[in-house]
Amino acid sequence: MSEDLPLENPQRRLNAPAPATTPEDENEDKGQGWLLRILLGWHASFTMMGVVLEVLLWAAAAPWYAHLVLYGLAAAYVTLGGPALAGAKPPRAGHLFLACAYAGTILLTAVDDRTPVALYLLLPITFALLAPIGLAVGACAAVTLVTDALYLDHHGFSARAIGETALQNATTWLFALLVGYFVTQLLDENRRRGELIRQLEESRALLHSAYHEAGVTAERHRLAQEIHDTIGQGLTSTLMLIRAADAAAHHDPDRVRERLALAEKTVSENLAEARAVVTATGPLHLRSAPLDTAIENLTARLGDELGISAEAHITGRPLPLDATLQVVLLRCAQEALANVRKHARARRVRVQLSYHPQTALLEITDDGRGFDAEQVQGFGLRGMRSRAEQVNGAVSVVSRPGEGTRVTVEVAWER
Repeated sequence: MSEDLPLENPQRRLNAPAPATTPEDENEDKGQGWLLRILLGWHASFTMMGVVLEVLLWAAAAPWYAHLVLYGLAAAYVTLGGPALAGAKPPRAGHLFLACAYAGTILLTAVDDRTPVALYLLLPITFALLAPIGLAVGACAAVTLVTDALYLDHHGFSARAIGETALQNATTWLFALLVGYFVTQLLDENRRRGELIRQLEESRALLHSAYHEAGVTAERHRLAQEIHDTIGQGLTSTLMLIRAADAAAHHDPDRVRERLALAEKTVSENLAEARAVVTATGPLHLRSAPLDTAIENLTARLGDELGISAEAHITGRPLPLDATLQVVLLRCAQEALANVRKHARARRVRVQLSYHPQTALLEITDDGRGFDAEQVQGFGLRGMRSRAEQVNGAVSVVSRPGEGTRVTVEVAWER
């Protein structure tokens, strides 16, 4: 086995199905739809509040700059506040919107004392856009106190005006705390969800890349194994036949013609095997004959090439083995016989395929020079074990220097 290339163990071929849509993906889509509906509700609320404030300004015959301030606030919400709520812009965009909104609300309150109604929306959005919570509470308290002072300046610091201000503050803050907390939690959850989705997409990309690399590696091993089991063995056999013909060229013309005819047949078969490997149509021997006959033909061919006794025996009732099991047994037989051809220098080879109730057993025995099975592990033997493992089978090799070799391949089958 020392002439075999020390390649890596062939791995099982991996299928890489495209990631399917999972219930988690559907839940994520539903969550995004829910957030979109909430944001649309906020947009609608700010639109209605803008209309209410515009009506109040017209009713109070407010100066032109008050309307301009209101339109500026609407533009700030469209360009800064709304996108910041949706996460489309960074937090500083939301902070800039809040600064504009506070200044605008204070200015409008100075013109019309009914415009502090805007605090019903301004305070909740403060909790959503400003962090930490202590800073949001401080900002809300500051704008509330300023608008209260402007309101009391219009109405005087009477008990009635103070009571109205206190009642308005209580309802505004209660609404702001409830809605602001809800919106804050929703946005935080959306940010966490977005981060998880990003990580999931990265993981999927890495997994897809890993599947691709595994598939490429598995296919490379498959091709290496097929080439070794077919073309490589065929070339070795052809080389030995040509050498035998050359050795007999001067004293046995009939043997030369016989060896060359076998070499020509071997080359033709290996050319067909190479085409089969490329087109993935399966082993040539199994396309033209059942497994039993294919193994008998391989054994007889070895005997003809080496001029030794080579016998194949089929025992038991043949089982309806599927194509995969047949390929494994055939390739293992080819590899074991190729090792006999290259290394054993045997005078007698026996191949036996035994069918048992639940298993099929293939044994290849020769009386050659043998080897140390514990020390020698070439690509061929590793390939046999890999093929057998793919169908939950097993390969055992018993050999000692000078005592021949016995290779056993056992595979299970299902009715």
